[in-house]
Amino acid sequence: MEPQDELAHRGAQNLVNNHLRVREGECVVVFHRHADAVLPIIRAALEEAKARVECVSLAPWNAIVDDREFARLVAERVRNVQASMYLSSVDGPAYPRSRLLVDALNNTGVRHLQVPGVSARMLATSLRADPTLIEQVNQRLVERLEAGRLLTVTSPAGTDVTVALSRNFPVVGYCGIPMPGAWDSVPTGAVSFYSPNVSGTYVADRIARGSYLGGTNSQLHKTPLTLRLSSSMLQKSECEDAALVEELATHLAKDEQSGRVGFVSFSTNYLTKNELRVFANDALLPGLRLMLGYSDQTKTKAPHTAAVWATFLGRRQTVAIDGQVLVRDGRLDSKWTAGILPF
Repeated sequence: MEPQDELAHRGAQNLVNNHLRVREGECVVVFHRHADAVLPIIRAALEEAKARVECVSLAPWNAIVDDREFARLVAERVRNVQASMYLSSVDGPAYPRSRLLVDALNNTGVRHLQVPGVSARMLATSLRADPTLIEQVNQRLVERLEAGRLLTVTSPAGTDVTVALSRNFPVVGYCGIPMPGAWDSVPTGAVSFYSPNVSGTYVADRIARGSYLGGTNSQLHKTPLTLRLSSSMLQKSECEDAALVEELATHLAKDEQSGRVGFVSFSTNYLTKNELRVFANDALLPGLRLMLGYSDQTKTKAPHTAAVWATFLGRRQTVAIDGQVLVRDGRLDSKWTAGILPF
């Protein structure tokens, strides 16, 4: 096996053994869409764990118009199943029914892992990160954020944002280990929270992606999207790319809460270091990621949420809490991982 293939295989084993925690004899359903490049790698890891594997293509379900019928079919597929996974490859489009899929799995008792937009290269890098180490880094940051009052975010591109912290809303760590009856997603490694006041100018020159927004974002570094925010509400968006501005406007029209900040997030995935021009990977590069609309309300306790989401990230951000640096010029400060990572 080539070195890169071996690393990808280890990433798949990490998903199966450390994230989904599959045990011998368990039945695992893999819902997949546009996943030909990565499905065999994941299936091999599941079979090595001696799981019973059922792969379910979602392509035939595209013809189902009724969301209730879709949800019924999902629940039916996981009857008497212990774990499930949604898998798509980097070449596939975002799945509009991803939220519906995980909602349909609620109350089924299944441990579910979302693995969207993945590539073999990601399996070899960010998806190899040990969730138990991520959890330790998360805890260190959670403790600091819970004691803080104000975040400041700046960047060479013009980001200048303040983010208020409130003890009324928890700081939530994500390490990608779903419990029975719950779901999680990978690649992961993040701490997130709802802020009652995000204000200022946020320049998205790395990522602008959402339920009805985005693509490769390959030109954002040349024509960044600028968001003007006040009291956690988007007031105005500006970009030389008129098509992107129009696309964002169309997205925002889908839900009356879609322009509100759902939460903000910091990456703690210690193996995500390089931009791959792949959303699932690049969204975990260090900085303050902004989520509009969807708020993961059950965990963040945000007072509102939306059926749609849009997320944004900028390059080379410096983030500080009450003057103490968390991220410096696009790199997580080493004090937050010291003594935890084995290298």
